[in-house]
Amino acid sequence: SALLGVMLNAGLLPDVITYNAAISACENDLLWQHALGLLKMLLQRGLIPNVITYSAAISACENGERALSLLEAMLKLDILPNVVTYNAAIKACENGRQALGLLEQMTE
Repeated sequence: SALLGVMLNAGLLPDVITYNAAISACENDLLWQHALGLLKMLLQRGLIPNVITYSAAISACENGERALSLLEAMLKLDILPNVVTYNAAIKACENGRQALGLLEQMTE
């Protein structure tokens, strides 16, 4: 996020790939709130997220409810989840019932 600020101050406009990388970096440091803030910033800037954006944000989530909410949001935008997306959501799920539901969705 600090680098995004530096880019903006230098007159450089971050693109979706830049945001994806920043969101992915949040997963490594367990900064799920920051990841969601970056996703919100991306949307506010009028950029169009993709499956990588949402997969990275879901990977940064620490609980299933947030992950499922992001999964629902991406589907509303007609962004189809892939295996990486579902794996990240399943990993975030705290209970087996949520995980099994996602596994069923994957096979549909």
